[in-house]
This record gives sequence, structure tokens and C-alpha cells, in this order.
Amino acid sequence: MYSVGVLESVSKFIFIIIILKFSSYVFAEDKNCFHDDNNLRCVKYIKNYDGDTITFNISNVHPLLGKKINVRVLGIDTPELKTLNVCEKDKARSAKKLVNTLLKKANRIDLENIKRDKYFRILADIKFDGKSLKEILIKNNLAYGYFGKAKITQNWCSSNRQTATKK
Repeated sequence: MYSVGVLESVSKFIFIIIILKFSSYVFAEDKNCFHDDNNLRCVKYIKNYDGDTITFNISNVHPLLGKKINVRVLGIDTPELKTLNVCEKDKARSAKKLVNTLLKKANRIDLENIKRDKYFRILADIKFDGKSLKEILIKNNLAYGYFGKAKITQNWCSSNRQTATKK
């Protein structure tokens, strides 16, 4: 049988190993990747359905609430993929491709100003590497301002179409 001194030494050794493992995990995490009531930081991009509906994994949240969560971009609407209008469908594909390209390459993605819409969907300002996804989509004429009221019929091919407005 082992002496009390050996057992204490082994216990201390195991305790130190556990502390080192835990501290290396904690210090490896980005200190700015904390969540609060209005923001989820350092989320992981999974895919996007179109230009304004994106799927993320949210770290440090129970998988039931944080795995493969669909989020809509707050304050905009993008062209629809499911339409008979060829031009709108083409713009929708462009928006989808742009969002995929930007978020796939992003080093950091944050969901800011999180809300629910009238259908209880999650809405958020999506920031990647410090840039606003909403502003990039608007700048590229792939979105217009939308704040939950009746949608404006858009002619996505018209050079005179209504420009987006910020709320």
C-alpha cells in the first residue's frame, strides 16, 4: 500500500495537471469572445440559405439553442431565390455567393443587437472582421432597408430601384 506522502504528491500532481489543462484552454480563448444580453461573439459560420438568412454555431451555448441556428440579417431584405423572376433569382444567387465568400473567409463573426421579429425569428446585425454584412449587401445593391412592415415590391434589375435606408 502507498504511504500518505506519496498519495498527497500524486494528488497534487493531478491537481496541477488539471489546472494547467484548464488554464491553457481559458487563455487560448479570445478574451473578447463573451456573450451578453444583446450580442453573441465569435460565432462560427455554417452556411447561408440566401443573402439574409445565415446558419451559425454559437459557442458556449447549449447545443439545443446554439447549434445550427438560423439568423436573419437585421434591417434588410435581399432578393428571393424562390421566384419566377429571372433577374431577381440571379441577384439572389449573387447575394448568397457574396455572403458565403465573405463569412467563409472571416476570422471573427459577431451577432450584435439581437432581436426577435414578429414571427419569432432571430434577427441580428452581423459583423465579420469588424465589417457590417448589411452595409456590404446594401452597397452592392443586393439588399434594401426593411424593418418588418409591408415589403416594398422591388425591381432588382432596375437602375432606378429604391435604395436602402438605414433605420
